Amino acid sequence: MKKLSIIIITGAVILSGCSKSYFDINQNPNSPSNASVDLVLASALKTSAGFQVTTFQTISEWMGYWSPSGSYALSSSDGASYKQTTDFYDAVWQALYRNLEDYDYVERTATANNQYFYIAAAKTMKAYIFKELVDMFNDVPYTQALKGTTVIHPAYDKGKDIYEALSTELGTAVTLFQRGDATAVSGEDILYGPVPLGVTSVTQAVENGSWAKFANSLRLRLLIQQTSVSGRAAYIQTEINKILANGAGFLTADAAVNPGYSNSSGKANPIWGFSIGLSGAYTQDFWRAAKYTIDFCVAHNDPRYKFLYAPIGNGTWVGTVPGSTVNPAGNLSSTFGAGILKSVGQSAVIFEAAESYLLQAEAGMRGFIANTPATLFNTGVQASFTYLGAGSAAAYTSQPDKQTNYSFCINDAERLACIIRQKWMAFNSITPLEAWNDWRRTGYPADILISVHPNIDQPPTIPIRILYPTSEYQTNLANVSGEGTINHHTSKIWWMP
Repeated sequence: MKKLSIIIITGAVILSGCSKSYFDINQNPNSPSNASVDLVLASALKTSAGFQVTTFQTISEWMGYWSPSGSYALSSSDGASYKQTTDFYDAVWQALYRNLEDYDYVERTATANNQYFYIAAAKTMKAYIFKELVDMFNDVPYTQALKGTTVIHPAYDKGKDIYEALSTELGTAVTLFQRGDATAVSGEDILYGPVPLGVTSVTQAVENGSWAKFANSLRLRLLIQQTSVSGRAAYIQTEINKILANGAGFLTADAAVNPGYSNSSGKANPIWGFSIGLSGAYTQDFWRAAKYTIDFCVAHNDPRYKFLYAPIGNGTWVGTVPGSTVNPAGNLSSTFGAGILKSVGQSAVIFEAAESYLLQAEAGMRGFIANTPATLFNTGVQASFTYLGAGSAAAYTSQPDKQTNYSFCINDAERLACIIRQKWMAFNSITPLEAWNDWRRTGYPADILISVHPNIDQPPTIPIRILYPTSEYQTNLANVSGEGTINHHTSKIWWMP
């Protein structure tokens, strides 16, 4: 039996994910850099994309997507125990701020040179990463962050204030993308540009329009995240009205990064590299399918489990239970499936079209947008099916089931549960952090399995936040201590009810 802490696995993946095997740039914020903004943006996007699945492995376990295989003995500190120390996500904190340094360099340099496209792209991605930090840690350094030696002990900003600032920054980004003189260096935009994706021609207007849709969708994500907070409705409505007024619209296709992933060391698609060796053999021995997802899919006629996970030798799909000391017979459980592991060169999704549609459906259900929530819901579910290669979702979304058929729900509580359930299904092995955010915001899905780990933390509940990291207590003690004593089971993120 192998014994390995999930903390060690997480840290190793983050460190490898931050390696600049291509798009090499100067990352020291205290030293001048001559790196061009297009290359720095490409490098930063590649790093951000690498975070989404492999960094949040433990969250995939908490949300019922992944579970350890039977090849490993339980550790008292693995994710299934729900225990945390200040080392738990220390590497994540540092990696995200390093990523932000790159985007900040792009924004500062582009501002000095009136490169409006790059200012807007940097603002968008800084909002993307700062939101992730707030969603895990709550209050974090923001206004004094990224200052190098100018501010070596940055103060902490309130999570609410950061969210509001990010919404404003995203609005500014869209305005900049809509300028006629917002131009990119041809071929170096690995999110929407032509060369890395193998597209022969992408006009600047299309490229800018796609970025603007992404920024609007990210802003909607920020705003919907606040809907469980009392007294926020008027603010949310005002901000959504600003989105609608800019006319850019929302994502209708996945926002996906591709720097030219290939079957070379350090250059594979992140989840492919995490799971498949260069020889093409499956090498991911720790994480396997979770029983919870498979059971839900089977109970609700959802075929997506057959694409999320692979069958074992006898043609069946088998998942494991987090923390269990009893594993499936023969220690056999399903690995990741063909809908997730498409190819070594597949693009890395950072925002799904499925989420865009389902966010709009929730906004419509809550009365923030005049739309047809049922139609958007069905389109969002179909987008998830399409991404996985699961075919038509029509029969699935029309069955008499309140977890799959929006129109079958009779009140807003049921409709919200249905939307969040389908977002939860869409996020599996793509953007798991957002599933955890929805669960903490709404309580849905309400029946996620609690770990059966024999040394489970008390109370035996899925954590609702991440502890501040050791590195902050070592280098920024006065400011982090000012946040008080944090408990990962009871200390809420500001937007939680």
